[in-house]
Amino acid sequence: MFINIIVCIVAVILLLRGAFLVLQMGILWIIHCKIIKAYSKKTYGKVVDIEILKSDGVNITDVCIPKIKYKLEGEKEVCCQFLPFAPKSEGESHVYLYPKQYHVGDKVVILYDKNKKDDMFVLPSMQIMRLFISHFVLGSFFIMSAILGLSFVF
Repeated sequence: MFINIIVCIVAVILLLRGAFLVLQMGILWIIHCKIIKAYSKKTYGKVVDIEILKSDGVNITDVCIPKIKYKLEGEKEVCCQFLPFAPKSEGESHVYLYPKQYHVGDKVVILYDKNKKDDMFVLPSMQIMRLFISHFVLGSFFIMSAILGLSFVF
């Protein structure tokens, strides 16, 4: 009897945690799709240099800012600059918070708005896809574990 109560409590906790992870994945996917729709143009670039900002004691890790060589659609010249990883908000400057994920020679996806060519950022696609997959797999596993636990009790 005591074991059944513990199994029920653990199953409900797993069910709630799994539902939370799947819901969070859905919200992140909606935000990701809105960002992709907001920036109408996409181009590809190549990392040519990486600037490493050492930890100042406040930040836990070092920050790597990639210098990317790219060419915008309809322009003849090739640009080369340090690009942020997130869209710029109204009245804010870009924030560089790259983890150590880029290496010299890597190909990256750059999203930009056709009307505002200075408003662009690098799309960190691998991290986002890993996050979606991990949330979905873990959430599904927790939900299935909860269902199996509850079916064991009842």
